[in-house]
Amino acid sequence: MGYILISRDGCHLCEEAEQLLEALRVPFERRNVDEDPEWVAQYSFRVPVLLKGERVLMEGRFDAARLTKLLKE
Repeated sequence: MGYILISRDGCHLCEEAEQLLEALRVPFERRNVDEDPEWVAQYSFRVPVLLKGERVLMEGRFDAARLTKLLKE
């Protein structure tokens, strides 16, 4: 089960989250929230959202220290 980053084109918080995940060498799949009506309904105002399976690990502004801790759990 991998990580999924739900984001939106042109979203600066999404770009920062993606850069942080890449810097931490976290393998993830990026998905655009606007491509799925269910995601729009659930995540539109919460992006970026990092999922592991169905579990939301982080959303909004990502914090490196907190993310590192969550990834170890």
